[in-house]
Formats: sequence, C-alpha cells, structure tokens
Amino acid sequence: MEKKPSHDRDPRPPAPKSSGAPATVETGWLPDLVYTGEKFEAGLAFFADALGRITRFSREPADLAMARRLAGQAALPGLVNTHAHGFHRLVRGRAELRGRADRDARAPWRNALERVASRVTAEDVFDVARMTFMEMLLSGITCVGEFHYLHHPPDGQPAPEPNHLAQEVIRAAHDVGIRIALLRVAWSRAGFGAPAEAAPPRFDTGPTERCLRDTDALHQWVGRNFPTDEAWVGMGVAGLAQVPLESLKTIAAHARSQRFRLHVQLAATAEENAACRAEYGRTPVALLAEHGIVDKRFTAVDAIHLSEEEIKILGTARATACVCPVTAANLGLGLAPVEALAAAGAGVALGTDSHGQIDLLQEARVLEYALRLAGSRRPGLAADPATALFHAATVTGARSLGSTGGALEVGRPADFFTVNLFDPALAGSDAGSLLAHVVLALERRAVREVWIGARQRLVNGRHALHGPIVGRFVEGQQRVWAGGEAGPVVR
Repeated sequence: MEKKPSHDRDPRPPAPKSSGAPATVETGWLPDLVYTGEKFEAGLAFFADALGRITRFSREPADLAMARRLAGQAALPGLVNTHAHGFHRLVRGRAELRGRADRDARAPWRNALERVASRVTAEDVFDVARMTFMEMLLSGITCVGEFHYLHHPPDGQPAPEPNHLAQEVIRAAHDVGIRIALLRVAWSRAGFGAPAEAAPPRFDTGPTERCLRDTDALHQWVGRNFPTDEAWVGMGVAGLAQVPLESLKTIAAHARSQRFRLHVQLAATAEENAACRAEYGRTPVALLAEHGIVDKRFTAVDAIHLSEEEIKILGTARATACVCPVTAANLGLGLAPVEALAAAGAGVALGTDSHGQIDLLQEARVLEYALRLAGSRRPGLAADPATALFHAATVTGARSLGSTGGALEVGRPADFFTVNLFDPALAGSDAGSLLAHVVLALERRAVREVWIGARQRLVNGRHALHGPIVGRFVEGQQRVWAGGEAGPVVR
C-alpha cells in the first residue's frame, strides 16, 4: 500500500469541473509584435471571448486603447510538447557517468530509471508532474502530450482504481494550468518474442481487453471532470517489443473507433529494427502500415532508424514523426531523417521525452545543428529553418495530439507566451529576424508571460505556485534517491 501524503501545506486539490472561462467577457492584448503564422506584425491587438477563444484581430484605435498593453514584448503561439514522460524528470543529472562496461553505454540511464520507477509513489507522481509541467510553462509550452506508462503502485500490484496515477498526472496539469493529452500507454510483455505475462509489473496493462476498458474508463473520468480542450485521452504503445502485433492491431482499431490519437514508440535503435524483423519479417513502420495502422492520426515517436520505404509510408499517410533530439543525443541514439520525412509529406513534431532539459526550442536547436553537422552545410532542415522548426513546435504538435491550439487564429484558444524584446538574447532583433532569434537564441529567462485559454499562468517569468512546487519536488527527490544502492530492478 502507498502511504498517504504527509504534507499539510499545499494539499493536493481535487479535480473540479472548471468552465475554463476568464474573469471578463472579453480580454484583449496589445504587444509590440504578434506572430500571426507568417510574420510578426506591429500595431495589432487580439481579443478573446469568455471561453478563452480568439475572436478577432484589430488595428482600430478604440480597440488598441482598450487592449492590455504588453510593452516591450512580442506574443507567439504557445508551444506544443508532443512527447513527455513526467516521472523521468527525477533522473536528470543522475545517469551521466560511463558504466563499468562500455558494451552497454545506456545501462546507467536504464538503471537510474528503473530505480525511480521502483520507488515513486502516487504522491511523488503528482509532485514530479507539477514540477515538470511548471518547467514547461517557464519555457513557453502550453500543451503537453504525456506518454503515461506508470500504471501501478511500487509493489506492482493493481490498485483498486487502475487509472489512479494517470489521474494524478492530469490533476497536476490542472493545478499548474497546462493543457494535457494523456496518452495511456499499453505495455504487456518484456521484449520481442517474450510471453505476454512478462511485462514490468508497474507498467503492465494486462490483456488487451482490460487495457482498452481502463483507457475508456479514464476517458470517461476526464470527460466528467474537465473541459474537453483542457484535458483529453489518447492511446500510446511502448513499442512492438512491448506489445505484440495482434494486440497492437486491436488497440489501433479501438483508437480509430473512438477517435483517439495513437502514438507508438518505434525505430529508436537498429537493434530494435533487427529484432522486429526477426519476429515479424518486417521493420516496425512497414509492419504497421501493412496492417493498416499508419494514417493521419498516427504518430511515430523516435522514428530514428527508418528505411526509405518507411519514410515514404509515413509521408503518403500524412502521419507525424515526433522526434526528441535532446534525449536522442543524450542517449546516443542517432539523428532522425527529418529532412526526408518532411520532403515525403510527413509532419515533424518535437518532444522533450526524458527531460534532460525542458525547453522545446532547445530541442529545435539541437535538431537543426545536428543536421548541419551531419550534412556539413547550413541551414539544415529547410531554407528557412526558424519557420520550419517553429511550425514543428506548434502546428504539427497540436495536430499530432488533437489539440485546438498551435496558432494564434480566430476560433483557436488564446494560448500564447510573450518574450522580452530587450532581453540580451533578443536585443537588436526586428520583425524580420525575431523568429530566428527566438528559435535559435532564446534564453528561457526571456519568457515573461504565458496565457492559456485567456488565463494568465505565468507572470513576469514566475508561476504563482513556484515555491510549493519546487519544495515538494526537492523532498520527493530526496526520498527517491536516499541511500546508495538502487531499489529492486523493474523487470
């Protein structure tokens, strides 16, 4: 049994049904510059209604006078973090030493992650998620796709409420004020060729029917407690090593019938591809396409080791590839073929994955510079890399998650962040060069305000719950990492 929270400060709130409406009937903003999707424009105010949706843009003097002045700031659509594992934040800085044997360079990271997974309680999950989501807001992220696979208590025994930990993550997002797509991840075996009953106990979603039933129950719980664009449910698959093909086919059919987004981790390593080919005769993307699983609602996460055939498959289907360059670089996984994917017609989105850093624009930078190094040329991704990378961090991510955000347009939510135009990282930029400054040079300290659904979530670069969130997180870190030896390995 997990212990109940022992803290008497900053108690965990319930998940109330919130209208999401701002305090006033109409809210307007007038920054120095507004990014409208193609360029930054000056002298332009924008307004949102009581539901937090953008209703109009205006240059009328009366509207400019009525709007809230954001002097010295530029407004941009909120960033969309397409792939994240909240509890991985506990591993940051804990696995950066080389292991005793060079044969498995990623062993220290896996061992650290197994230690965390074996120890975190529901209380920790909530506290770590709040810390992770607050860090996202601090860098301009307004929507996150949480790839959630921690389903059971530390002892691995099913809890009375199978979705309790997922609910804690969603409550944390609500508490911090970020939009969340909770992608409930299926995991039913330990690897290619392994029996279905050999999944790690904390991650095990059991028989496919039970997995689908629990996902539907979570979907219903979210629908009862949150507005549809604040929190929603999708489906995830940890990979073909963790879910056999027949189960994955059933999951994909259910996702399609319920209009859930489907995200699958695949092709992260050449070894994974070889093992998939040994069991099924095909590499992952080609195998899933052969069974009709790859479509425009499908997102391939990682997607590093793809054949030309698989790149064409993703492009023809107008599917999305979500790449996480900082985590891939940290783990030495390689560089996804994003240029070829984009040329083939696939969407490219970005995620922070294991949270070595939480900065989606840093993900964009690492990707762009890796492409330049690999090709010995500049720019890397596109002729206008800033626009392409910002599109990946907003529009494509929103489409992958089924979010209504991703752009400042009439009818979309007023989800945006502002940057200080006089911050040293941006000083001297103009409307024509500002996006390149933001994408390739922005420091997180330059993010001043974050608004989600016309509600202000960040004021002068600080969250209202900054102190309690950091304090609780630090206490959780101390509990998880107390003692010199790792806890029981999750296998």
